[in-house]
Amino acid sequence: MGYGDEIMVAGEARRLWRAGDPRPVAVLDRHGRPRRHPIWDGNPRIARPEAVARGLAVQTLVNGPGCRPYVDYVAMHNEFAALFPGRPFTTKLCDPRLPWRYTAWRASPGELFHVSRREPGDYVVVEPHLKAGASPNKDWGWDRWQALVSSRRDLDWVQLGAGGVRVLEGVRQLETADFRTACGLLAGARAAVLPEGGLHHAAAALDVPAVVIFGAMTSPANTGYASHVNLFEPMGGESPCGQRVACDHCAQAMAAIDPAAVADHLERILDA
Repeated sequence: MGYGDEIMVAGEARRLWRAGDPRPVAVLDRHGRPRRHPIWDGNPRIARPEAVARGLAVQTLVNGPGCRPYVDYVAMHNEFAALFPGRPFTTKLCDPRLPWRYTAWRASPGELFHVSRREPGDYVVVEPHLKAGASPNKDWGWDRWQALVSSRRDLDWVQLGAGGVRVLEGVRQLETADFRTACGLLAGARAAVLPEGGLHHAAAALDVPAVVIFGAMTSPANTGYASHVNLFEPMGGESPCGQRVACDHCAQAMAAIDPAAVADHLERILDA
């Protein structure tokens, strides 16, 4: 869990503020301690821990590692206890029998401050890579990303990120030193095609239209946005799979997302 989770925190803070309470939000960890994250820098709705320590009047939000609102920890704890009697519960155990379980919580678009927004351009951002440690079930597959790009060689495709990463054929890379810089370049894009993750949350915060490849592991009912085209293939039910290790079911779901269909969704976005 990384930038995407913390952008969702910013969305929740804005939702609380819009509900009518003008006090800034103190974000608490699972132990009740105020926490901060650099992606919130400049956000007037989120109180810094030092301001809370000085007695600033705040409202509170519990959200952080081990207490994410979209994770059903009770269900996972019960499943863990049944599978591993006597062992202490940990959500970090990557066992195929212990997938993520989810609540009915849904993300609200976040906010990003101190982002140097690039002037609107004609390029389309594409991101074939996942962050380190992400579930392999979020991977659409290099060949499908390449097929998408190759089907629309008329577009100015761009990848963002550090130098030295693999770049799709027909795509130019804009090197970025950090995530906030990448967000500034994303803000100037006509559209984006992204996996479920940090950049898709940033796109929602920056009002960038996007096609988001969900597959089956995670559902847009939790981490998706109405402003995006969310491609979710639950394969036999409406619930996300949640598996954190390679899963045949999730591989089939990704295979069901056709690059030609993704190109059609993108075309409709660009023509809007």
